[in-house]
Amino acid sequence: MSVPSARTTARPSRRIRSALLLGTTAVALGAGLVAAPGAVAADKYGPGYSVPDSNGRPGASHLGAYGKPGALFPHARFHGYCADPTLPGPAAGGHYGPITEFSSWTSKATGKKVPAANIARAALILSDLRQPTDAQAAAADAAITSYLNPNSTYALPNGKRALQRLSYRNVSPASKRLAAQYMRIADRYAGPYKVNIHMPAVVQPGAKARITLDVTSAAGNKISNAKLNVSGATGTQRISTGPSGTATTTITAPKKGSANVKAIAAVLPSYTLRAQIPSNPQAQRLVVTGGRSSAQAKASAQVGGSHGGLTITKAAAVTHKLLPGVSFEVKNSSNKTVAKGKTNSDGRLEIKDLPAGRYTVHEAAAVSGYQLAPDRQVSVGDLHAAHITVIDRPIVKQAKPNPRPVTIRTLPQTGE
Repeated sequence: MSVPSARTTARPSRRIRSALLLGTTAVALGAGLVAAPGAVAADKYGPGYSVPDSNGRPGASHLGAYGKPGALFPHARFHGYCADPTLPGPAAGGHYGPITEFSSWTSKATGKKVPAANIARAALILSDLRQPTDAQAAAADAAITSYLNPNSTYALPNGKRALQRLSYRNVSPASKRLAAQYMRIADRYAGPYKVNIHMPAVVQPGAKARITLDVTSAAGNKISNAKLNVSGATGTQRISTGPSGTATTTITAPKKGSANVKAIAAVLPSYTLRAQIPSNPQAQRLVVTGGRSSAQAKASAQVGGSHGGLTITKAAAVTHKLLPGVSFEVKNSSNKTVAKGKTNSDGRLEIKDLPAGRYTVHEAAAVSGYQLAPDRQVSVGDLHAAHITVIDRPIVKQAKPNPRPVTIRTLPQTGE
């Protein structure tokens, strides 16, 4: 199986974990590392390596997974990883309780609450049940410990003890490369997850329309090979996102109403911790592999033929005063009147339920003192209203004549 780089999408659940297990991309984990003293090669606990503890006692610590087929837990159903590196290992834990799910976690190394994003990233690495190699188990242990104990000496990329544990001579050099790769993938592809349905706002009755779907991580990256159960206007389908993280299908619109789609991604990696708590509170807690989560979404498209609206605002040209009581007619492209009415006290006339198309707004009667406005063209679309402002100009009154007085002088009378 190919390994996704930091620029590609990853696969959910087991497939993301498989990519983690098989990853080979190297990332620098720190500089100035001093070679650690030799370690005893042993595997009595499970996949991984027996290494000296922080006091230098040979074979007193284990870098890797506990459980199947480790001798300490011969009947374990799942692998576990120690979550508290400053405490004694699980041999001192006594009885470990049932597997319990935790959405919050407090580091015993720092005494601080672990960020939810770190919990999700650790859970991603823990989400698969595959049998890891020694190098893979050691890498997973290092990455999980880093997430659950941030800013401690056990946290990569620069924690002194974290780098020391990965540098013992019997620990495969691949473990450090894999730990870095696991953390890069977890940072990009950990949950919680979101299903996204992209479909048109309006579809035509009885017609087919293409829709796209994707599943995104908490960081917003698309997940490839995500299995989706899709129902509704699509019928019932099982589809998967492709290498780009996107899936496509079609919907068939009903004759009226809306076209509804529901999509469920039922098998995604977990973003909460599964852990077993020891009866001895001074021993390490074990976080356990496995677990999964799901995500779903609904979306709908309005069937075409849904109407829009038109708002006519009437104002005076000079004063900008809104004019009530102005009569309008709305005519369609065939010059047929499809709506009429008068502006209200706010100077507005609202006309609803108009099919999408081109209309003529005709002022049928102006208010006293104003001229009729010329006809206006307006387009109305599906599912939204159009607005138009019609300006009335006042009728200009003709000035009254103001004749100048004329004096007619009487001519003198003459004789015959």
